[in-house]
Formats: sequence, structure tokens, C-alpha cells
Amino acid sequence: MSDDEELQDMVASYISNVRAKFEMNSKSAEPSESSGDEEAAEPEEDMKKEVESDAESAPSDEDKPVPPMDGKRRKVKKADSFDEAEKKEMKQLDNDEQEADLTKAFNELEESDIQKPKTAKERALMSIVFGGKSEFVSQLSEQATERTVKRKRKHPQQAIAEAQSSDEEDTKPVERSAIWQDSDDENDDDVNDPQVKRNKHIRDLGKLSYERRRKKFEQIVGNPKWADLDRVQEPDSDEEILQTVGHVVKSQKSTGDLPKEMIEMKVLRRLNRETKNEGEILSICFHPTSMVAMIAGKAGLVSIVTVDGERNEKLHTIGLPKFKLVCAQLTPDGNEAIFGSYRRFYHVYNLISGQSHTLPIPYQENWSMRNFRISPSGQYLASVGLCGEVHLLSAKTKELLRTIQLRYYCSALAFTPDSRYLFCHTNDTEVYVYSLEKWSIVNVFHDEGCVNGSSIALCPNGQYVATGNKQGIVNIYQLDVTLQKKFPVPLKTIDNLTTAIGSVTFNATSELLAIASPVVQNGIRLVHVRSGTVFRNFPLQNSSLGYVTTVEFSPSGGYLAIGNKKSFVSLFRVKHYQNY
Repeated sequence: MSDDEELQDMVASYISNVRAKFEMNSKSAEPSESSGDEEAAEPEEDMKKEVESDAESAPSDEDKPVPPMDGKRRKVKKADSFDEAEKKEMKQLDNDEQEADLTKAFNELEESDIQKPKTAKERALMSIVFGGKSEFVSQLSEQATERTVKRKRKHPQQAIAEAQSSDEEDTKPVERSAIWQDSDDENDDDVNDPQVKRNKHIRDLGKLSYERRRKKFEQIVGNPKWADLDRVQEPDSDEEILQTVGHVVKSQKSTGDLPKEMIEMKVLRRLNRETKNEGEILSICFHPTSMVAMIAGKAGLVSIVTVDGERNEKLHTIGLPKFKLVCAQLTPDGNEAIFGSYRRFYHVYNLISGQSHTLPIPYQENWSMRNFRISPSGQYLASVGLCGEVHLLSAKTKELLRTIQLRYYCSALAFTPDSRYLFCHTNDTEVYVYSLEKWSIVNVFHDEGCVNGSSIALCPNGQYVATGNKQGIVNIYQLDVTLQKKFPVPLKTIDNLTTAIGSVTFNATSELLAIASPVVQNGIRLVHVRSGTVFRNFPLQNSSLGYVTTVEFSPSGGYLAIGNKKSFVSLFRVKHYQNY
């Protein structure tokens, strides 16, 4: 018998053994019920089909070549023994591979018999308990979602914190890297030259001083918007550019109330930068309709300059020789300027025609126009006398109308915005209220904390009265209360200055009050009227305002002018107010 025949007999015997094994398993697994026969038949048929399919894949007896048995063919094979030996070796290899595949298939089949359900009932029970593949996956996903919901209910704060942390990570700004690096700075440590070390030490000191200056700047001014690299830049419009002229914005109003504690100010060029010959500044008057200011000095020179904050060009100079100028005022319409002195005459200058007139004091009168005020209506002119008198004149005809006699010397005058009352602060504690309708004194009240009065001012909206004295105290009263009570209680008391108050001035909106003392340098403060607090960042650090003699706001509060004894007029831009 040849090798091929032995292999065929071995495969056939192996297949018969497997079939016998399946028949024995089926007989032992028969159930007692009648329906069990049909259920048991199903796995047997499936297994037989698998075995038969594996057997069909193997080469059958018919497919395999049967070697010839007659002697003639054997003689031909011996003739071609070399070729036949090679064919036999190839066939032997193929048969070995097929046998290995069959044994592997039978082993897998035996293992699958243990894992697979043997009957239809077992298969049905397994589907009820475990479900199919899709049902099993859906159950797992449902259980996962239920667990997450329970976790959020038990720890809601932790879930919120996790969500916030994820949002913060998403919105975290990207750190900026330096655009340029200096290679010399990196190599400084490697150089042992003493000159290089000295230069590096100087640079380190420069960095420290730079950081110190930057911190001071942020404390005083704050962090400017242009220095924020991550800011959202808004596109500029042509209309906004066309609305601006210099530092003044036309046809716009300030928005919101004036904030307290800190005020935004910008230092501009000096208002009298082209003259500087006025001497000690006595008076600063802004024109009510034009961007022009009049500056009067003790040297007898009066300068008229433009107000733009950049050039401040000189328009005209009025010379008053041999005239000891003491006081200067503009009329409310801005057409005339009145100059007074210790002499028995005064000057009236017409700004439109440019003509000057010298008018004498009425005959047999011994007073002078050294301290006078013009009513807001432009109807009255009040001047201080020598012995407690206050002379009331007509602002148009300059005729004497009344003479008001006070108990003490009058140190300051102020009209109410409606020109109905005249307030006279004396050199004592008394303040007289004179009615221009009744032509009589309607009330005399005592200024609290005052020993010698020095100045007085009324706000443009007619709500407050501010009084200053030589003890450095400024009181703010309610106007209606001062018209009735003898001892009114001040709303606010400002005692930041300790020397004599020489100037008290409200701005146009009555939100800002400037108080100044000519006794000490930089003796000026800005007060937030509603809160009664002083702005912390004014005067500015390292500013040299000198001995302040007069303070004045522009008609809309956009500019602040401060004059001193050394003929300098400092100009500031109040950024909260956009108009002149």
C-alpha cells in the first residue's frame, strides 16, 4: 500500500470516529419531554453540517490521484524517477497542511460545543437574561447615563466647578512672546570684562528705577487703555474726527455725574506762554461765547489770548501805565472789560470797538474800585468801600444806586445766579444777605468756625453757598437755609488747607469746587461738591503751581486756569467735561 492510500484511510477513520462521538452525545442529551427530541436535533444537524463542510474542504478520494497499479506504468515512473520524487514531496507537504487544518477545525468545534447553548430552550433563556448584542450595548449606555446623572445630583457644586474650569481653560488668553531678543543680553554672563559687568550693573539699576516709576504712574493715573495689548480696538469714524477742534469736542455733552476721589486732568501749555509780563496774576476771565481768555496782572498789563491748549496765541495786550491794577472783570455778555484800582477812577475797555474810557468815582466819595463784582444779569455792579460800605451801581450807566452799610469791613462779594440777592462776607463771622428787590438786608447769618472771612462764592445752579476764611476752613451751605436762619449748619466742611483761603470758585455744573490759598506753594484743592471729598490726585505729583492767587473755570468746565504770583497761568484740561 502506498503513502497516499494510507493517508486516505486515516482521514476516513477519523471522520467516522467524530460522527460516532456526535451520535453518543445526542443520545445522552435526549430530554424526557417529547418536544426535546426536536430541539436536540437542531444542534446535531448544525454540528454535522460544520463537520461535513470541513470534510468537503479536504481533498476527497475521487479528487486525489490514484497511482497506477499495472507494471507498465511503474516502468515509466522508474524512467522518470527524478521528476516523480519531486512531485511526491510537494504532495506530501500539501497533505500535511490539509491534515493540520482539519485537526484545528475539529478542536475549535469541540470548544464551541461547550460554549454554545445545546438546546433551543437554553438559547431562549440566554436571550431573555442577556439579550442580543444590540440590546446589551443599549443597556450599557443607559446605565452609564444614569450613573452620571446621579453623580451630578449628589455633587452639584463639583459639577459647576468642573464646568467653570473647562470654560476658563477655553477662554484663557494666549501668552504673548517677545518679538525681539537682544543676543548681547544673553551673553553678558559669559563675559568677564569688568567694563561689561559695570554696564550690566547700570542696566539693572535702570530696570529697577523704571519699575518704580511705572508703579507710581499706575497709582496716580492708572493703567491707560492704549497700554492694554488685549483690548478690542473700535474702528474710528470720520464723524468723530470732524467733530473735534483741538482739545474741544463740539455739540456734545458730558455723560454721567462727576466721579469722586480721582479726577482725570491733562496738563496743557501755559495760557500766557507768549507774554509772561503781567506780573502777579490778579484775575483770569474766560469769554462766555468765544474761546478767548483775559489775563490781568499787577504790572498793569492785560493780555487777551486764545484758548486751545497747544499754542495759546496772544491776540491783544492792553497797557495801563501808572495805574495800580487790583481787580478786573468781564461783563456777562463779554463786550466790556472793567479794570479797578486804588485810585479815584477806573477803566472800561470795549472789546468790540477797541476803545477805552476812564470814568471817575462820584464826587465827594472816598471809595475806589479795588474789589467789585458784576451781577449775572449784567444789571448791577457792587463795589467794596473803605469802612464797611458796599456801593451798588448800574452796570450800564455806571451811576450810583444804593450804598449798603455793614457793621464790619466787607472782604468778599457774590451775586446769586438770578441776581436777586447780594451776599457780603465781612472781616468778622457775619455774612449779610441783601435783597435787590426789597432794597434791604433780609438776613445776617454767622459762618460756622469762621473768625475772619476772606472769600465767598455761589454755585451757578443756585443750590449751594461756599464761604472761606483766613483760618483755612471752607463751609458749604444750602442756599435756601442761609436766606432764613441765623446759624445755619453747613452741609460739608473742608479743612484740607490750613492757611488763609484767597479764592473759592464753582464750575459751570456746580459739581466741582476749587479752593486756593496764596500763602503756601501748591495751595490748591479740588472738591467733589456732592460728597464733600477732596480729589486725591490733584495737584499732580511733582507739579509746580507756585503761590496760587486766582482760579477760574471755563464756561462749560472743560478748562481750568490757575494763576500765581510769578506771572504764570497754568492750564489744565478737565476730561470729564467735553466742551469749552
